[in-house]
Amino acid sequence: MKEYTVENDYAKSLLFGALSEQDRDYLLKQGQTSHYIKGQTIFSRGEEGDWILLIQQGVVEISVVSLNGRKSVLNLMEKDEVLGEIALLDRRERSADAVAKSDVSGIVLTRHNMIDYLKHNTDACFGVIETLCSRVRNASNMFETLALTSAGARLARCVIRFSEKWGVPDANGAIRIEHSISQSDLGEFSGIARENVNRYMKSWSKDGLLRFNKGEITLLDTCLLYTSDAADESSSVLRAG
Repeated sequence: MKEYTVENDYAKSLLFGALSEQDRDYLLKQGQTSHYIKGQTIFSRGEEGDWILLIQQGVVEISVVSLNGRKSVLNLMEKDEVLGEIALLDRRERSADAVAKSDVSGIVLTRHNMIDYLKHNTDACFGVIETLCSRVRNASNMFETLALTSAGARLARCVIRFSEKWGVPDANGAIRIEHSISQSDLGEFSGIARENVNRYMKSWSKDGLLRFNKGEITLLDTCLLYTSDAADESSSVLRAG
């Protein structure tokens, strides 16, 4: 089996971010490589969460489906992120669906690998606790924003979040989002109807805030998008995110 090392990789992970480089390398050598084709379900909500996937290639969509059948995209995860950490720690079922949005490969580690290690590493346990507390605070802020902001503000926040994660600046200062994102994706991620996404994107394009063409988004003026009237003048909420 190929050996992997992690220097800065997975540093933002709940589990791996709390470990030293030496400890990360040790754990990765206990894992097995796994591959998923585009569209394949990696795991489903309600399944036992007894393993994690350290993503090395590809993009994974995390989503939930409401009782009325509406899908809400919670996150898009990619290389150097870790999928399935919460269920592995709390021994409960998966809380969402994970589907390969492109071909995906990564390293699978079991609960036995991780828990056995944490039982013998106090420093790592405290690091995990600190990261968990931080995530609870971030989740509270996210739900407050969803409750208090308009559809335009949520969509603006969504676009800016994608630009922070996948944006590449060009020579003119514009930021191009490398991944193709459809209007349906934007609607599912921000919790608004596709037709409203279309209306906002056309308005922002007309105002010179961004370009949107066949799934490719380029931000031309991020500062104005923060404070745009179309984003419900919610600059303070957006900056807090």
